[in-house]
Amino acid sequence: MEERTAVLLGAGASRDAGLPLTQELALNLLKSFDDELSTMNDYMRQRQQPVVRALEVIYAAMISHATEQGGSPLSAVNVERLVSAIRLLRDRRTHEAAPFITSWRPSLENVDAHPLAITDSDLRKHFTLDSNFDFRLDGLASKVADIARSISAPGDGSVFRALEDQVLRRICVLLAKPVDVSYLDPLVDLALEQPGGLDITTLNYDLTVEIAAQARGVEVDTGLGRWIPGSPLTFESTDRRLNLIKPHGSIDWARVSSSNSHRLEGHPLMRYRYRTGVVPKPHPSADEPMQPLIVIGDREKLETEGPTLELIRAFEDSMRRASHLLVVGYSFGDEHVNTIIRNWMNTNPTRTVGIVDPGWPTHRMVIDGSPLPTFRDALLYTAGIALTASPGRIVVVQKGARAGLAEAVQARPLNRLESLLSLDVNYVADQAHITITNPGYTISEVKVSAWPEWQRNPLQPTAALDACDGTWVSELRLPDLEPGASHVVSVDLSREPRPVRLDIAGRSWAYNVRERVELETAEPSGTVDDI
Repeated sequence: MEERTAVLLGAGASRDAGLPLTQELALNLLKSFDDELSTMNDYMRQRQQPVVRALEVIYAAMISHATEQGGSPLSAVNVERLVSAIRLLRDRRTHEAAPFITSWRPSLENVDAHPLAITDSDLRKHFTLDSNFDFRLDGLASKVADIARSISAPGDGSVFRALEDQVLRRICVLLAKPVDVSYLDPLVDLALEQPGGLDITTLNYDLTVEIAAQARGVEVDTGLGRWIPGSPLTFESTDRRLNLIKPHGSIDWARVSSSNSHRLEGHPLMRYRYRTGVVPKPHPSADEPMQPLIVIGDREKLETEGPTLELIRAFEDSMRRASHLLVVGYSFGDEHVNTIIRNWMNTNPTRTVGIVDPGWPTHRMVIDGSPLPTFRDALLYTAGIALTASPGRIVVVQKGARAGLAEAVQARPLNRLESLLSLDVNYVADQAHITITNPGYTISEVKVSAWPEWQRNPLQPTAALDACDGTWVSELRLPDLEPGASHVVSVDLSREPRPVRLDIAGRSWAYNVRERVELETAEPSGTVDDI
């Protein structure tokens, strides 16, 4: 099978475009509401104040809860959790947890609307201008009781419903203008060079990929213009084209409430018509109310209304066409996405994964057969299997997208190696010159230690056999060993005690490297030891 690369982008892939990540986006939302409120006239401020207050109450409560639980307030709120919280409070009257919650925070109820069971006109029937009460009329007590029940019951959620609508629109506005997308050029180049073009699945709503492709004149197909509810959404492999699959929607996709004339032909039950190229405004005009088509929230990743499910199937199709998956800025936090990747890897053992992540941890082994709790842990474990045990299936570039994307496009996991370090020993007189070569991934923190270190200083670094500076030590810390690179270390064998034992250790993103060798005496034949 001819090698074919597919790409998956997460939130970290947009960081270098100058766009905020989830925690920053939540804070920017709060600031945008506060800033706009200060510029409104008295009438508009009075209408908007409950919405802003609701957001502030939610934000403060999430920070307080995280602090009480021993967490950091700096990481307490992200935009996904924020939207989920707004929706829970919107539906708190009917939520499945409602029977188990005696009361909500008073501050939440104070900002929400509590429609009364009767109107002012109903009350006027029980009052006269002269005597206040008309005791001849029946039902006043029950109506007063209805008022008390309305006030004490949970609000109707209308304020949180308005807040949700405005938050979704403002997210679109805040993500609409990336600063610089040129770092995505390696992906555009891949779309131009790879036979059949390139399939990119992005979990982001922003337009960074579209803008980068447009700047290079590359056609982008998002599929929305061809989508018909109830029919599969397919993406063809076409040279010099970029298929952009956005299962979580896009900030320039909008749902417009439809009249009969807007319904798609053959689908009389359609509630919306869909359109592209429009970034919804925070406050839409009355003649064109638009709802952003973005799937957001901790528990709302499988939106059933709209093209989400068809786009997830298109992601699966793109994976089946690929032999290598390049993952950029994705933390493996969405289980439905992880399941697709896991199934794809399990179906064919030759399929490989490249990961661009500056925060990717160093290797971690499973202790005592403990189960792997997450897919990310499983990938860490797979990456930590030394290449001496099996061929590699995962390669990691521990850089951000701007610094590491070009490298990652070319990077592939290595085949099985005979050893993690190649050690060649050349004896000259009373010295052993060890050439340490790295046949695998980059090794950092390379250290060569001689034992017993308190009795002698037998080590000396050298770039060539005849280039020594005369300083002998018991421990050397060497520069990083890039793949295929070598360092030479000289060992003085003329002094007691013998043997000289050398420990050579280093750290890779995938595993720890360690070799040990003992040198008894120089061999006059000048042979190379196989260690």
